[in-house]
Formats: sequence, C-alpha cells, structure tokens
Amino acid sequence: MRTLAGLCVKQISLPTLRTRKTKLPRSGEVQYLLKLTRFEGNPIIAPRKEKSWELNGTFNPGTIVENGTIHLLYRAVAENRVSRLGYARSNNGTEIHNRSEKPILGPSAGWEEFGCEDPRITRLDNRFYITYTAYSRRGPRIALASTIDFVNFEKLGLIGPDRDDKDCVIFPERIAGKITLLHRLESKIQIAYFDSISHLQNSRDFWKSYVEHLDDYEVIRSKFPWEQRKVGVGPPPIKTDLGWLVLFHGVSIDHIYRAGAMLLDLEDPARVLSRSKEPILEPEKEFEKHGVVSNVVFPDGVAVVNGTLSVYYGGADNVCCVAQVPLKQLLDELEDSN
Repeated sequence: MRTLAGLCVKQISLPTLRTRKTKLPRSGEVQYLLKLTRFEGNPIIAPRKEKSWELNGTFNPGTIVENGTIHLLYRAVAENRVSRLGYARSNNGTEIHNRSEKPILGPSAGWEEFGCEDPRITRLDNRFYITYTAYSRRGPRIALASTIDFVNFEKLGLIGPDRDDKDCVIFPERIAGKITLLHRLESKIQIAYFDSISHLQNSRDFWKSYVEHLDDYEVIRSKFPWEQRKVGVGPPPIKTDLGWLVLFHGVSIDHIYRAGAMLLDLEDPARVLSRSKEPILEPEKEFEKHGVVSNVVFPDGVAVVNGTLSVYYGGADNVCCVAQVPLKQLLDELEDSN
C-alpha cells in the first residue's frame, strides 16, 4: 500500500464516500476516468448575510491538518467587493465546528488595497505559511503571511515579481536545501527556489533575472482542451512514494474551470512524471454552475486522513465545498497514465 512519505497525521473520522469512474469513449475504445466524489452536504461554508465582510462570497479555502483538526482559511468578499480571509475549523473534515466572526486578514497596504485572495497553507519549520493573492490597481501579486496558532498572523509582504502573478504554493519541505514554490505567470505554472524565507522576502533582483528566462522555469502549460486557456496550481504539493502530488485548475476556451492532477519528481519537481489527461472534478452541481462566476470548481486545499484525500474547493466563486477520493486510487490512475 502506498503511503504519504514522511507525513503523519492524527486519525479523525471522515465519511466514507464512493468514488465513481466515468466511461469515456476514445477512438472506439472505452476508458475509465477517475472522478472525485462530492460530499453530499456541500457546500460546507456559505456566506452569512448578517456578516457584511463576507456577504458576496465565501470560497477558495486553503487547508492544513494539525493534531486531528482541519484549519481552513477562505476568501470572503464584502459588499464593496474587497476580499478578506476568514477562518474556520473542522474536526471531521466535512462539518464546520468553529468559524471566525471577523476576518483574520485583510488589506493593510496599498499593494493589497482591493483584497487578500485565494489562500494556500503550508507547514514549514514549525510555522504555517500562507501564500495569497494581493490585489491592487497594479494587478495581482503574490504575498506571504505566517502564524503558529491561527490566532495571531504576521504579514511578510510581497514575495513575487512586479508583474501579474497568482496561484502560489510552497512545498512542505526543502528540496536540495531550498525553499521551493510553484506559481503562475502568463497562464503557465513555473517553479522557483530560494535559500530562506528572508531571501524570498528580499527577492527583487532574483525575479528580474528570472522573468527574462521564464521558459527555463516552466513546469506545465495548457495541453488538453479542458485547460486550453490557462492552468494554475491548486493546493500545496503532497509528498507520496510516487512523487509530489499536485492538484491544479485548468480553464477551457469557454471559461469553465475544472481540476486535474499531476505527479512531479521528488528530487527534481520541475520534472513532470504524469498528468491527468481529463479533469478529475468539473462543474456539475447548481452551486458550481451558477454563482458569482459561473462554472467554476477551484481547488485550494487538501487533507489526507486514513488514506482518503479530501479536496477543498470553491464553487462558482461563492461557496466552499469538499470532494474525496482514496489516495491510492488517484496515484494508481496517475501512474497508469504515465
């Protein structure tokens, strides 16, 4: 049985969900495509109309498992369309047992005047690092914050190039001694390496050289019809025996957001070992097909408990949802597609 390499989590009870496979005709043959199974109680987080700071949407949740608790940070959109981050906690992965009355992070400088968006959470060096999109009149930039307790947060500033950049995640361990991140410039996914968090915070010269040779750092670009317009990283990578499991979103020409998966080499994560040719999750439910932005599933968080991979995603830029799959089954599918 394949396991998560070097990762231990306290067991918590998650509902047993049946995974479905979809028949897909291909040149006269029948192939079976793995699809995630949605939690029947979706959405798990929806806007509270009495809270003006999240009146216009609660979606795209980043997650992390700690001591049997799943912490969620979600994007909340206020009446004035400014985004902030809210906090929620789940003891079983599908029910919310605690939720913040006020945002835990919001705009505090000109470089994020229009909002803090789409958080991802990584545990590294006994801290939780939150990458998020800082939006201003100059466009989207990638920013970093940290916490040790999900009560007190420290903003660490912008960490990316001075150009439109989104969908940034940090690997949960150093690779060859380097802090490693994935991000999206020009509708593709790239990789970057840093000596330390301090180096990441003071990386202006690094990025100037980097963007001049952007193709050298490319991991994937659009390849299949369902992701023809652009691709972007989802949650932080998960280390497995077969490689780094990375979920990502792809956008089609007709603006439908779907989710896929890929495996990256453990020692050289710029090398793609396998990649789903078809989406593993796509808009089907009413709360995914109709909302603030229709036809969107946007994965931002994951949790692996008792061999089950739970994927936390935003539906139609309005609600938070979860879908699941046996981890081994997804890895087998990716291995077979190699």
